[in-house]
Order: sequence, then C-alpha cells, then structure tokens
Amino acid sequence: MTADQAQAAYYQAMANGQPHYSQAARRLQGLCGMVHAPAKAGKSSWADSGPRPVLCLDVEVAASWTPSRKIYWEPTRETVPVYDGSWDTCVVLVRDFPTLDTTLQVLNRGQHPFKSVSVDSVPSIQQRVMLSFAGWYGKMDRDDWGKLLRQTTGVIWGYRDLLTHPTNQLWAVTFVCQTGYDDKKRKWAPALYGSAANAMPYVPDYTGWIYRGPQGQRLMWIGDSDQYETGNRLWGRLPDEMQLGYPGMVQGWTVQSAVEQVLASQQ
Repeated sequence: MTADQAQAAYYQAMANGQPHYSQAARRLQGLCGMVHAPAKAGKSSWADSGPRPVLCLDVEVAASWTPSRKIYWEPTRETVPVYDGSWDTCVVLVRDFPTLDTTLQVLNRGQHPFKSVSVDSVPSIQQRVMLSFAGWYGKMDRDDWGKLLRQTTGVIWGYRDLLTHPTNQLWAVTFVCQTGYDDKKRKWAPALYGSAANAMPYVPDYTGWIYRGPQGQRLMWIGDSDQYETGNRLWGRLPDEMQLGYPGMVQGWTVQSAVEQVLASQQ
C-alpha cells in the first residue's frame, strides 16, 4: 500500500464535512526513524527519500546537495506552499528554535501538502538552543540544561506525533544525528547533548547506523548491535540490514519503500 492509498483509506466516508474512521484505517501508521553515522555517509539522502512531497527542516544547510527538486519556504513570513508536482522537497532553513516551533504549529493545523518530514539534524538544533542560552562564550547552567532537554524532547515528540494527526497525518518522520562514541554504553551512538541522549532512543520506531559497504554501496543496520546504538520495534516488518537507494536514481531501500512495506504489513 502506498502512502496515497493509505490516505484514501484513512477517510472512509464524508458526512456533514466530518471524516469517519474505520477501525482498520485508524491503525495505519507510518514510520518514525533516527539515523546516525559519520559525516558524508548518506544520512541526509536517506532522510530526503520519504513519500513526496517532503518537508526538510535543514539546520545543517545540507539539503541543497541531495538530488530532489526543491523549493524553499520561510514559515515565519510566508504561506504554506502548494504542491503542484514540480518539486519533491520543500526546504526550511532553520536558523533558530522559533522557526522549528512555528513550522510545527503550521503542520499541526493540518493545512499542508506534506507526506513526510526530515529533521537534519537534532544535535545542530541543540547547538542553536545552547547558543541562545549561553552565547558564544558563556556557560550552560543547571537550569539551562533542563530547558535544553525540554525543548529537544518537545520538538522531537511534536514532529513524531504528526504521524497520528487526526486530519492530515504524515507517513514518515526522520531525524538525522551525528554520531559519537559513548564511553558509558561502549558503543557508537547519536551524538546528543545532556539528558536527551538517554531520552531520545525511546522515540523512534527504528534507530539506524548508516555505513559504506565493500563496493561503496550505502547500507543501514537497524537490528541489535554491540558496536552501534541501533534497534527497532517493527517485529520483522523491515530487514535488519538494508541496501539504501534514492527515488528514481539508485535502486535500493528508501524511506518511502520502507513506509510502504510497513503499511502493507498492517493490512
């Protein structure tokens, strides 16, 4: 089942302008994922491969290099773009936390064309929040760390919850993270600051490690691992190891094909 077919099934009938939900349609749900990897491993490309159109919240200023057709949107001063098929990805350049919050408020109204969202990247969002608290040369105090946790988890939960929006649900939300070696866990893990490093692994449906194969192909592991912070709660709906592709260009798994696989398993 494609995301469009799932959207049609979600609204079984219309009466008095209100949608009626069938029990079968209500249980359809897309995917929330988090990926981490070293620089230039393909994280942004994976996040940009979701059901079209994609909304990319670009903190890294990396979105312009993925192959999709793009437009740019400033949600603090422009209306929501209309999807006419001439573009694949709408990029919001995130320079501060209020931009993230404003965009989330717009999406929660349900009046938008987007099928999936990518957040690139979570640690960079945290860095911008920390900069707003302490400036270039200041120091984070205890209250600041608490605010950082609340703002980070709040925005992550907020975007994740769009998968179950009552009138215009998303079918994929993908969070990109840098990676770093965690001495306590003794494995490579998403490089998050403060207590968010402990809270974040519980949010996504899968946490993936992206790496290069022996022939240069991009691969992702979402099974258990002693070396990397990975895992999923999908009960075999996706394979533990996937060779990654890109829509219309490179054969392999995309966020869109992963969503379609998971939706088909819910029938």
